Order: sequence, then C-alpha cells, then structure tokens
Amino acid sequence: MKDYYGIKEEFIEKIKGDSIVVFGTALHAVKCLYHLKNKNVFIKYFLNNNCLEKTFCGYSVYKPTKEKITGNFILVATSDRVYPEISRQLRESGLREFDDYIYYEWLYKKVALLHGNCHMATIRSFLMSSKQFFDNYSIYPNPPIYLNKEKRVSESGIKNCDVWIHQDIRKENAWGYYFSDEYLRQNMCPDVEEIVVPNLFGLGKFLFPQIGVGENLRDRKINNGTDVFSMFPWADSIIDKCMENGMDKKEIEEFCKGVPIEENEIRENFRYYIEKIRVREQAWDIKIVDFILKHYKDEKLFYDMYHPCDNIIKQISIGVLKKLGIDDENIFNSEDSFLDANEDPVYPVVKNVLGLRWEETFIRKSIVGKKICRDMDFSQYIEEYLFWCYEV
Repeated sequence: MKDYYGIKEEFIEKIKGDSIVVFGTALHAVKCLYHLKNKNVFIKYFLNNNCLEKTFCGYSVYKPTKEKITGNFILVATSDRVYPEISRQLRESGLREFDDYIYYEWLYKKVALLHGNCHMATIRSFLMSSKQFFDNYSIYPNPPIYLNKEKRVSESGIKNCDVWIHQDIRKENAWGYYFSDEYLRQNMCPDVEEIVVPNLFGLGKFLFPQIGVGENLRDRKINNGTDVFSMFPWADSIIDKCMENGMDKKEIEEFCKGVPIEENEIRENFRYYIEKIRVREQAWDIKIVDFILKHYKDEKLFYDMYHPCDNIIKQISIGVLKKLGIDDENIFNSEDSFLDANEDPVYPVVKNVLGLRWEETFIRKSIVGKKICRDMDFSQYIEEYLFWCYEV
C-alpha cells in the first residue's frame, strides 16, 4: 500500500499512477529511490543522457528520448547544480517544470526561492548548514541577478515556491524591471511566505570613504572581458588625486599611510551611511544596523563597500531561520567565500578616527582574491593599484 505521508499535496495525484520516471543514476538517484521505496511508490525506469549501464538498482535505464519522457512524471535526481541543465533539456523537449517534472527533493520539501545578488549565495550556504532547514527546505536554482543570462527569474520558480527570501530590489534597478520586487510579487503564489533580507550593496561605504561610487574607468578588463569585476573595479580617489598632483610612488604610499582624509569627512561619511542603512532597513524583515554598531569596532564587517563579511551574513541567516521557526545559531558558511575578490583596505586614518580595534595585515586572502603577489598588505595594494590603473 502506498504511503503518501510527507509527500506534498500538490504531487500526490502525480505519483498515484505508474508513470514515475527518475532522471539520473548517481548518488542522488539512490536517495530518490530510497524515499520512493519507503512510500511504496512504483518507478517505471531511470533515464540517463550517457546511458553507459543498461540497468540501475534492478531497473532499466534509457536515454531521455521523446518516447521515454512523454506522458510520465519525471523526478530529476541529480545534484542541484546539474539540475538547471537537465531542466533546460526537458523544457526544450516540450515539458513543463512542476507539471511534467520536478527536482526530486520538491516532492517532500518546501521550495525556497532566494533572489538577489552575490550576498545570497553566502546566505544559501549558511542556511543549508542548518540541519532543520536542510531537512525541510530545498533551494530553487536561481542564479544571482548579475549572472542571470535569461534576464529574468524562472516563471515556474516564482509561481511555485513556498518561501521567497530576497533582497529588496527596487522597480528602477540597474538590472531591469523583471528582477524587481514589484514584478516578482505580482506573479507569486498569494500564500507564499516572504522574507526580505538586508540589501547592503554599496552601504558598507561608511568604512571606505576613499572609494568612489561608480565604475573605475581606469580598471582594464581581464579574461576576455568576461569577468564582471576586474582588478580594481572601484576607484581609489586618494591615489587618483595623488597621481593628478604628480606624486611619485613613494610619496603616494607615505601620503596614504598618513592623514589623507580629514577627520570630519570620515565621521560625516560614517554617519551618512549608517543612517542610510537605518532608513533602508525599515523595508527589511531582518534588521542589521544595531548589529553593525555593536560590532564594527571589534570585528571586520565589510570586505569593501559592496560586500559584507561572513559575520554579517551569518547574522542575517540566523534571522531568516528564526522567521521560519528554526532556532539555530550554530550555522556556518560551508563553501569558500568569494566576496573578498576585490577587497579594499580600510585606510589607517579611518581606523584611528573610528576607533577600530580589529587588526588585519592582508586583504584578498581567499582563492578568488584578485592580486598579483601572494600577500596583499596596504603597501602592496597601492603598488598594484598604480601598476594596473596607471601602468606605474
């Protein structure tokens, strides 16, 4: 007798018949088979693009021809990173996501749609480290906005997610209306659970008054222009002004290590951006400004004005879990961080004026850090900025 306990209601009718086909023959297929057998759900056969073996766990294995996929409900049992490619393949064959096929975990887990830019990948990593979240939620494969080649979020993902966790994306954003909260909200299922997380992109400038807003026009492209950010995507206005004044390399380094920014400018920059965060967070379900004010002197909180460190993102993730009824603070970033790729230094004078007690000699320390030498301290940062932006 079939046991439908734990199967999401919208899929029960689809698995009642004898039309369940599983796409994949690796570890995730084993997991899928385990769950289905425990429910006494009948499987017709397995699909695999390579089809190197004719059987899998006693079932026949076929290539996903039109004949083998039509009229069946397909559970894609691959890693979540492979799923988007299989999904594209099935769509091109005329199948519809959630109607004709799903990622196998969605059969018994809630679907969470994470929407925003690069910060969301780290939030995802923290959330997935929580056992309770992992056991109950599966994250819909949605790329960060700046890497989304389709220029919009999947319509089926929008309409069928159970939880929508997102940064606040305004109607007039740099990436287009189809990424905005307004567009997504009007296409969401009305009973979706919505959690708005802080969008701190650009708001870390309270620690980096030297960094100009906007693109650094002197930053040359690398990797055939395919990298979204090159070596120094944001201009260092202090070094640029030194070059305008005809200073040499040694003079620039001595100037930057001295007092290149007035104290009142540093304090006003700090006040302005902290207040900006305070105003913006009125639209966020997860508040963060009090955490920043409590910790900024003793902990490094931002890699640059656009990218917060793991300690802030962990705090945001804990807040998301609490909104979902999960009390779990023992979470961690299970993947290598990539947000320090273009890390900027906090100038010595800024540390002194703001009373920052945390110490750090090197920046851009992760594997994705864009630097020429192995170790980039403040002097090396100046050296490489001058080399890259001015060919000095």
